[in-house]
Amino acid sequence: MTGNDALAEEQEHLGRLLDRLEELRKDTRARLDAVLRGTGGTPQARSERESFARLYSSELASFNAANLGLYFGRLDMEDGEVRRIGRVGLRDDDEDLTTLLLDWRADHSRPFYLATTARPEGAHRRRHLRTIGRRVIGVHDEFLTAPVDGDVPEDHDDVVGESALLEALDAARSGHMTDIVATIQREQDEIIRNPHSGVLVVQGGPGTGKTAVALHRAAYLLYNHRQRLDRSGVLIVGPNPRFLDYIARVLPSLGESGVVLRTLGDLYPGVRATGPESLRGEEVKGSEAMVDILRAAVRARQLAPADEVEVHVDGHRLVLEPATVRAARGRARMTRRPHNQARDAFATRITEALTEQYMAALTDPVGDAEDEAWAPRGDGLGDLGDPARPLLDAEDRAALRTEVEESVEVGEAIDEWWPVLRPERLLAELLSSRERITEAAGDYVAEDQEALFREDGYAFSVADVPLLDELAELLGDDPSEEGTEADRAWAEQVRQAEEALEILTGSAVQDIEDDLDPEVLMAYDVVDAESLARRHSADSDLTVADRAGADRTWAFGHVIVDEAQELSAMAWRTLMRRSPNRWMTLVGDVAQTSSPAGIDSWGDALSPYVDDRWVLCELTVNYRTPATVSAVAEALLAEIDPAATSPRPVRRGRHPVEWAEPDAASLVDLVVERVTAVSPERAVAVVVPEWTEYDDDNGVLSEDGHGTADGGRVNDSAASTGYPDLREAVERARPGTSVLPLALAKGLEFDVVVVIDPEQILGRSPQGLQDLYVGTTRATQELVLAQPGGFGPLLTEIRETLAGSREELTA
Repeated sequence: MTGNDALAEEQEHLGRLLDRLEELRKDTRARLDAVLRGTGGTPQARSERESFARLYSSELASFNAANLGLYFGRLDMEDGEVRRIGRVGLRDDDEDLTTLLLDWRADHSRPFYLATTARPEGAHRRRHLRTIGRRVIGVHDEFLTAPVDGDVPEDHDDVVGESALLEALDAARSGHMTDIVATIQREQDEIIRNPHSGVLVVQGGPGTGKTAVALHRAAYLLYNHRQRLDRSGVLIVGPNPRFLDYIARVLPSLGESGVVLRTLGDLYPGVRATGPESLRGEEVKGSEAMVDILRAAVRARQLAPADEVEVHVDGHRLVLEPATVRAARGRARMTRRPHNQARDAFATRITEALTEQYMAALTDPVGDAEDEAWAPRGDGLGDLGDPARPLLDAEDRAALRTEVEESVEVGEAIDEWWPVLRPERLLAELLSSRERITEAAGDYVAEDQEALFREDGYAFSVADVPLLDELAELLGDDPSEEGTEADRAWAEQVRQAEEALEILTGSAVQDIEDDLDPEVLMAYDVVDAESLARRHSADSDLTVADRAGADRTWAFGHVIVDEAQELSAMAWRTLMRRSPNRWMTLVGDVAQTSSPAGIDSWGDALSPYVDDRWVLCELTVNYRTPATVSAVAEALLAEIDPAATSPRPVRRGRHPVEWAEPDAASLVDLVVERVTAVSPERAVAVVVPEWTEYDDDNGVLSEDGHGTADGGRVNDSAASTGYPDLREAVERARPGTSVLPLALAKGLEFDVVVVIDPEQILGRSPQGLQDLYVGTTRATQELVLAQPGGFGPLLTEIRETLAGSREELTA
């Protein structure tokens, strides 16, 4: 078949697919409109209508997304079967429901991503198609088995569809990540479809496609576990808002929009974590020792008086001894309930003690119970031998107790000794008071205590979010917020859920061997009654993503974390609460850890939660960074971890790395010259070490470069950097060029990257090598290292070592 014949054949099929897609879209639109017009009915009917509305909306979104690049691949199997691969599965409306297009996630589509000449997976030919709108503009065939009169062509098992892949890699970058659905490679596909139902760790160096793999895995899991994940949702956690903006279009382009995208700073509803944070503060707050500090801060608010305290109830003078209050405090703590819920036990003990005194005062002939030692009888009838002593029955006792409970003075005393606490206020008061910090963290050295302190306690940083989440667990809900009709209805739902969990508990297998216990996971192990009730509540027309994103206690069906190596011990606790079933995909590279509170090994981070029941998958091929740039990254990696293996680049690269040493006066001119030489369609970034001032309106970084990198939304055009003249000159010379701090570059990629002052990057923190490693691997085509005044010993040595291999790399 000639090239023109192939184009004509695929053009005809594409037209048929698009026509069928339009039929389905119109039909779904009509169904959705009919459902939305429905009103009234029983609660069940309303619930069904909302379910159908969500279903049709989801299908419509999928059809709309599939319209762009609908059909991209074809497999000709050795048995003569033809399989066409696309973004969605489509069947004809004929009697046999002929398959017109296979969804890329279907099992029958796998050979398209796995087949090589060494392992053809039953396929004879793989065809890649390039389309624009309704037109097929290119067809590329790969023969996976030898022609009758020919030899099997040489092939690399780790690169599938090399021609289409290289074309995609050489394409100009934009401000948003695109999907890789047409060029997924074998090792990526194996991770995307991995059946492990626990914690899956995806380790890979820069450019290996970790993020793309994670996003496509999310789409694959939603396809194969639709019913389960539609109810519980999928959470994707990224390192900063700019990164989330960058990846935001990938899942919708794959027909999936029902996921929750968040940064760590967004995981505590109602708080926007945009405050600055020092490196020392980030490290201290990330330590698991903060759990004990927060517990101590809570206990410090559970008080007892040093002396007797008088309160008056209906004109009667009652006295509380310090020992009585301490006993009430001990009883409340023994309940092991969160602080706010344990308050009831404390208040009950205080009320009981005062009620006893009150009864004694009323039954004492003298009228003052404290003047003689008298203890009421256990039956509440008083001393029947004294006719002058009035008799108080149970009803009288209840009335007296009510008077005590309603006493303003008693309520004020209870509030003082065991106040209702809220996480935001408690943490703000702790961090803004050196006295409270010393009280809670007395075992810490002075420098660490000082790192916790700030003048404005409410200027929450990203590092504070796990602390707020921990406090929410320690404190529990505010009981004063309960009591409405809606609350009572909710309490009834929780009660029913508790009954359901009790049935599950009672029906559990009882003869499990001890050594198998950790492997057995029952429903009541991973979900409490309240989350069960919430999950099955059908009285809201919000989507699962909407409800889950606004609910701190939501239990997600699957959690994906990008740049997971940056998570602190406290952040891991926060994430694990969102994933009680421990079904997670964690993506990262330990060699790129830049946070002082980040991890050194996956095992250390995960063993407290899943022991050794996690699976490690590694990506070994670098698709983003050409060999010219990778050589610099490899040299840095050897300094970070001499035992680490750098991913193999698939491209040699056309441009050598430029090592520029301008003086301070000519730096701006050099950068402007480099960025204006790049063609307009290419994405260019100028990466600086850090911001030098904190801009609260725009949520940019503090002097140490950490600030809101993970929390606030950055407006590049308004933010201030340490190189204001450089920024202004670059924006004037080449509008649209990104000038951003290194902390915001992680996870992003650009055609051309200019890294300013790499020596400052190396020296600004103990993770300087890792930071520069990240900065040098953002480029897909060209890298410029611009060092005012000249490079230091390490970079000079790397530069000289690589100089001899330059011609080989760019050959």
